[in-house]
Amino acid sequence: MSHAAAAAATVAEASSSFSSPRVLSIQSSVVHGYVGNKAAVFPLQLLGFDVDPVYTVQFSNHTGYPVIKGHVFDGGHLRELLAGLATNGLICHTHLLSGYIGSQSLLEAVAAVAGELRSAYPQLTYVCDPVLGDEGKLYVSQELVAAYKASLLPLANILTPNQFEAELLTGLEVKSEEQALQAAAALHDMGPHTVIITSLASLPHPEYSSPRLSEEVSGQPAAAIAAAHSTPQQQQQEQTAANDEHQQQQQQQRSERYITLIASTRVAQAPGCPAAFRMRIPKLQGYFTGTGDLLCALLLAWSHRYPDNLAAAVEHAVAGLQGVLQLTAAAAGPAVLASTDERSAAVFRAKELRLVQGQQQLLQPDIKIRVEPITL
Repeated sequence: MSHAAAAAATVAEASSSFSSPRVLSIQSSVVHGYVGNKAAVFPLQLLGFDVDPVYTVQFSNHTGYPVIKGHVFDGGHLRELLAGLATNGLICHTHLLSGYIGSQSLLEAVAAVAGELRSAYPQLTYVCDPVLGDEGKLYVSQELVAAYKASLLPLANILTPNQFEAELLTGLEVKSEEQALQAAAALHDMGPHTVIITSLASLPHPEYSSPRLSEEVSGQPAAAIAAAHSTPQQQQQEQTAANDEHQQQQQQQRSERYITLIASTRVAQAPGCPAAFRMRIPKLQGYFTGTGDLLCALLLAWSHRYPDNLAAAVEHAVAGLQGVLQLTAAAAGPAVLASTDERSAAVFRAKELRLVQGQQQLLQPDIKIRVEPITL
């Protein structure tokens, strides 16, 4: 074979390496249960992706259990693995997914890997889940917040922070939809073209303004007593105040029943598809682990399927997650879901995600929740 023919064959082989989607998934893993890579690999494979998993930690089980055994890996471990792949011509990834990164060394290695993968395949899609903390509590050292901003966000295409992580990365308060959109815009400016803030608590719900609320005000005996000792104008003012207070209570109760997702993209969308939207997701009873890891994997998969329709990708991903959670909740049973024993191995074991049993829900999600477009 001539040198020209050999070169052409090499180019053809390299091109064919990227003909089907392949994900390098860098995140935690456990022997038992489904968090990190254990929650991501199987769903991605079901949806047509080859997956090469790299573990940032390898634990016996997730950290909610009373006992955890295993190992934490550093950046040298990741670099060594990638060197082996590169030597054998196995850098052929169309997607990169990163989750829990516990050290500066590892984060720097992930950034280097992202650059190497993008050099091999410039169209690489990098989905970054910045696992920093939740509900005001950091899972990692404070220095990693700055490291994410400096090293990973400029390389990421899709970013999936929760409410607390969006606040950490932007320095902005995120307590309303408007503030969430401001945070998303700030994150866009740091690099990612698509930002999905996956879980905002207690945002206002549109049903709050229902005219029926004024008809549902309780406490008629008190109102009757007040009416007997006040003028018509005072009665109207008192009724209005009572209605307002009741409406606020209704708002709080309803908002606590939902988690709000806010998404924004600067990628041109297909006609009629919104570039920014909200989704209100009903809460299920109980606490489940691995849900964020599963959601990010599904977002990667469905975003690949719908590159110019983020709304469809999110609807499919959330429906798949909800389907698995409903199966998991049903299998666990009411007693387990209502348990207040936060360190019981038996309770955590009963609430491990039913991924294998839920594969039909992952492949063909039943979409019951639709996005609501937001006008920017």
